[in-house]
Amino acid sequence: MKLYLLLFSVFLIGCLGPVTELYPEDEEQRPIDIYVISHGWHVGIAIEAVHISEALPTHEEMPDAEFLKFGWGDDLYYPEEESNFGLLLRAAVLPTRSVIHVVGIDIPLERYFTGSDIIKIRITEQGAEKFAEFISDRFRRTEDGRILHAAPGRYGNSAFFEANGLYYIPKTSNTWTARALRRTGYPITPFYAVTSGNVIRQAQKDGEVIRLR
Repeated sequence: MKLYLLLFSVFLIGCLGPVTELYPEDEEQRPIDIYVISHGWHVGIAIEAVHISEALPTHEEMPDAEFLKFGWGDDLYYPEEESNFGLLLRAAVLPTRSVIHVVGIDIPLERYFTGSDIIKIRITEQGAEKFAEFISDRFRRTEDGRILHAAPGRYGNSAFFEANGLYYIPKTSNTWTARALRRTGYPITPFYAVTSGNVIRQAQKDGEVIRLR
């Protein structure tokens, strides 16, 4: 009986519909575009900077561009361009500190991320505000409110910052991105979103495919 209740609870958690006050059915009431971008193992999320810049903490290394893309991951494995198996194993097995990757982009996203899956989703202004709050709250702050630069970014106009939360499987960059998208009211289930492929499949439910590899 207890096992049945546990499985039923998981099922209910996994069947998340839209938050109607944030994500109405009528697309005309959702004027803002947000983008889910997959780079293979990892998924990030992007939005026009005008919809989020005011909510972001200030820092001299914070990118300034038309679009801003956000990703989250292990503090050692994620910033390393040539990560070794030891760092991969550490990130997969041990709860580790985390970082946020912020990328500034001034050209269309499909031209910038030429080898990536990209799904566009339309959200409301209120959904964009909730998303901005989620991203802002993920930066780790010192007692006096400062955020901390962790490492140079993977791209020209990008940077890593120290983040809140421990990274461990199944709490991955993909579930983090799903949680960020869920804050907009979109009907996505973070519980299932361990892999990048699952995030992309869920994003396609009510999103527009810009590119699928």
